[in-house]
Amino acid sequence: MNEPGFLTERRKRAADKALSVPLPDRARHRFRYTDPAALVPGGAVTQALLDAALPARIDVTLPRAAAEAGVIALPLAQALAADPGRVAEHLGRIAGPADPVVAVSLAAFRSAAVVIVPAGARVTEPIVVRQAADPGAPDALTATRLLVVAGRESEASVVEEVTAASGVVHATAEAHVGDGARLTLARTATVARGATAFSCGAAEVGSDATLTHLDLGVSSGLLKVETSPALDGRGGRVEGLGAALVGGRGRADFRVREDHAGTDTQSRVTWRAVASGKSQAVFTGLLRIRERAVRSEGYEEARALLLSRTARADVIPELEISNHDVRCSHGAAVGPVDEEARYYLMTRGMSAAEAEALLVEGFVAPVLARIPVPAEAEALLVEGFVAPVLARIPVPAVAEIVASRVAAGLAAMRGG
Repeated sequence: MNEPGFLTERRKRAADKALSVPLPDRARHRFRYTDPAALVPGGAVTQALLDAALPARIDVTLPRAAAEAGVIALPLAQALAADPGRVAEHLGRIAGPADPVVAVSLAAFRSAAVVIVPAGARVTEPIVVRQAADPGAPDALTATRLLVVAGRESEASVVEEVTAASGVVHATAEAHVGDGARLTLARTATVARGATAFSCGAAEVGSDATLTHLDLGVSSGLLKVETSPALDGRGGRVEGLGAALVGGRGRADFRVREDHAGTDTQSRVTWRAVASGKSQAVFTGLLRIRERAVRSEGYEEARALLLSRTARADVIPELEISNHDVRCSHGAAVGPVDEEARYYLMTRGMSAAEAEALLVEGFVAPVLARIPVPAEAEALLVEGFVAPVLARIPVPAVAEIVASRVAAGLAAMRGG
């Protein structure tokens, strides 16, 4: 298609940024555990921009009730025809060229999906966007994008499922949550052995709006996840949920930054990781309260469970507070399966594997527990073991989709 001028200009600015600024150093926590060069094919920004990136295969499922409510869920070319104004206002702006790695994603993407929820619309069933990448070559770049716009006083949930079977995959999601809107955005990334994925999410949250963002990573390759919601409006609320399932020699490196700029804002982050084999799980969380964000509240909790002596986890919560009229706290813990608890369960007739599965399920339950899940989904949550994360998801249908991904990830971990 002939690209609109606004997008050509944003791509150009992103390419200029990527070429003029060196890749971030590893002195700070953001890239302390993952070399940013590993997220760029061949480690060279110039070559990544010269080589044409590949598009992902996109499949969008829009429930009938959502379509009747006026929701748009389309590939980029069709979305530009349906609502060019809002696409131009937000695409490539919310997750813009903040640094060379993010800039490469914006300059190079070749596929995108757009979801626009009109003001006042109420959608109960989730809108699902599936993006699959399998370029074959280890240094081939697939760059794709998702834009979600939730109008004022609307309510909706969007699930994005990204699969990276090979090569280097950049998947970027941008969300605008209008004043008084309620949006649940659940993103899952499944990364195969030998593949690399960079999953970047950015959101802006308006006054009295609520965003629940969930990132689930299942990785036996290299997965870097970054999520950065900005609470700009007064009274905005953000619930951040995350879970990482890492096996083999895989790595899942999560970075969450909750940025409070508006007054009377609230955020809560709950993250769980389970690592097996010789894998590594990483969480760095920055809770930032700006000077003008008075009467704000923030909390983050991150815990990791090690299923083998060779697995590793690093958990680093951070606070950056610029005024004193706030309430903030954080907690972090890393440890192996409780051997006494395992032994106790085995004395009650469970096998070692069953005891471990039950302990893992209880470990993740705090995340899942924040989601009102119906009885028919409980079996999935138990099987998925991450009940603590899933339970905090406000939309039962979204919880079911995420739980099925968790179950598949656990099965892969046990099998490999």
